[in-house]
Amino acid sequence: MEIRHLRYFLAVAEHGSVAQAARKLNIVQPALSRQIHDLEEHLGTPLFERSVRGVQLTAAGKQFERDTQKLLAELDAACERALRAAAGLEGSVRIGISHNHTWHPLILQRLRRFQRAFPNVALMLEPSLSTQQLTRIKEGRIDGGFIALRDPNDAELCGIKVLSSGLLLAVPSHSKYAKKPPARLRDLRDEPCVWFPRERAPVYHDYLIHQCQRAGLSPRLVPIGSDVVTTLGMVAAGMGYSIVTEISKYNCPKEVVLHHHPDLSDVHDVELVMRSDADSPILREFARVMSTSGPRESKHA
Repeated sequence: MEIRHLRYFLAVAEHGSVAQAARKLNIVQPALSRQIHDLEEHLGTPLFERSVRGVQLTAAGKQFERDTQKLLAELDAACERALRAAAGLEGSVRIGISHNHTWHPLILQRLRRFQRAFPNVALMLEPSLSTQQLTRIKEGRIDGGFIALRDPNDAELCGIKVLSSGLLLAVPSHSKYAKKPPARLRDLRDEPCVWFPRERAPVYHDYLIHQCQRAGLSPRLVPIGSDVVTTLGMVAAGMGYSIVTEISKYNCPKEVVLHHHPDLSDVHDVELVMRSDADSPILREFARVMSTSGPRESKHA
């Protein structure tokens, strides 16, 4: 049985005449009669009662008509959904995101813009650290992730710039540096610096260490933070200062003061990172929206 048999059957049922259905389908009447006969042979029961006035559906034919209409409607809908998925208009996309990035107004605005443009796409955000995101992207468990710093020589991955971010000096609100930071970063050499284990984010760790060394600072590290949110919490508790990404200003505790500092002038990109061989139309559309400025984006984003 083929799809054309079902469409031929519905045409005959609709017109109550093989001759009229044949004209509608633009095929010769004997050929259509053979197709209907083959269908009945396949099913093992007559679908029509034939007379000189035309054809009428049998009880089996009436049931088959109802089921066939539903089946072909589902088939047409499936074809439409496939085309929409191919165009990136339907389906799902799984994106990793750190807790720090979930507060950034530019990212939030672009996520909303994507949802408005593609309401039939299920956007699933999965909070996780950058290193976890990179592993899950490579394994295909998520489609992409917002990553601040990564190994640019990793050929398995590629990235599209979403935004740029600088670095800030984070100090407790009761610190002597709360109102005014030290003139030079190296003046903090005797102060405890809240840090994180290198294995948590090796590229980001080495990047921050390099910024400190460039400023003549060898920080007295207290490796107790697992991510930026935890680090800020430890700074708020008075356990030392830290150097954090500028994005932290959007979810910073009130007990922490963030300073721009001339020794922390470097800027780095935040990318949407994906597998290099990714070919999902939905992911492609998501990347386009996340990397394109909207007409009403916040000036502070």
